[in-house]
Amino acid sequence: MTDAQNCFIELIKNVVLDTALPEDFKVCDLLELYKLSKKQDMAHIVAYGLKKNNLIDLDSDLWIKCYKKQYSLAQFRVTNLQYEYENVCKVLEEAEIDYIPLKGAVIRPLYPEPWMRVSCDIDILVQKEDLRKAEQILADTLKYEVETDGYLHGHDDHIKTPNGFIIELHFTLAERITPATPYLNNVWNRVKISEGTKHQYKMDDEMFYFYHITHLAKHFRDGGCGVKSILDTYFINTKLKLDSTNCSDLIEKSNLLKFTTVIEHIVQDWFSGNFIYENEYMINYIFTGGVYGSTNVIAAKQTKNEGKRLKYYIQRAFPPYDFMCERYCSLRGKPLLLPYYWLKRIVTAFGKKDGKRTKHEIKTAWLEKEKSKEIKKMFDELGL
Repeated sequence: MTDAQNCFIELIKNVVLDTALPEDFKVCDLLELYKLSKKQDMAHIVAYGLKKNNLIDLDSDLWIKCYKKQYSLAQFRVTNLQYEYENVCKVLEEAEIDYIPLKGAVIRPLYPEPWMRVSCDIDILVQKEDLRKAEQILADTLKYEVETDGYLHGHDDHIKTPNGFIIELHFTLAERITPATPYLNNVWNRVKISEGTKHQYKMDDEMFYFYHITHLAKHFRDGGCGVKSILDTYFINTKLKLDSTNCSDLIEKSNLLKFTTVIEHIVQDWFSGNFIYENEYMINYIFTGGVYGSTNVIAAKQTKNEGKRLKYYIQRAFPPYDFMCERYCSLRGKPLLLPYYWLKRIVTAFGKKDGKRTKHEIKTAWLEKEKSKEIKKMFDELGL
């Protein structure tokens, strides 16, 4: 690990786990540390650690314009997310719509303080047959704007709040077809009612951990999962009463045992100090990809046909039916409509919103062949 990565992890532990900094701790270049921590969406925690340990000049521009700003922004985000989350829950309760909070809404209470675990959106699962009803009620009652229609993302619809936050209203946990899909689709059989509510449900601990791992693996495959997901894994493992046999059974049946084992080793290495994980390439992959994956990593991951540029373009432009169904749920069971959805995907990819990113990925893919080999090798070793 680099000096900045080591410094980052030690400060995160100091703040979130309340561990002392090592006696030989030396703060790295603060600008480099800021860029790294911001990419991981954890600059607010690093800022608190630097101030707490008197490691930064509080009159400097770097503190005022960067670190302090990110700390204040995190407080604002969490406060407003919690406000919107409570509003959504209240409306769904009154409408008698069953729902399951997901991701950050469940993980945030496991952290010592809510502000330590920021997120960009609110994720909630409803029954597929209740999706349109839930969207309409949220739009009518809270003046939310439904941004997507027709199951554009294949597993959720996006709803925008008046203050700019996104509610991801899921109708399935299965974001793509994998060996985990049958078990994710069984989620409503592995829930119990939340205390004090009539329509809010929560997964049993083992199911929640399994869902967390499948979602982490999805982001990892797509170009990056980030340190925040690794820290989430630590808190889920330490705060929930997990039946390891039950967890392992679900994970093994979903072909995620190798991946999960390595992730748990990294968790122990970084936050408990019980292992020394030596796969520097995977560690750098986690740091480089950030929370959602960098375009360079994504491009390298997608390069599979060295020297066959035409074949690469064809595969990018015209993915197979199963892949397209993952993105466009409304295509499922209608293979004759595949050409229409290919055209729709191409228009979207080169449109005003996504065009710049698409062009960068295509251009970068041909500069990242060696990285592509390393990523493929790592994926094979992880069973991905």
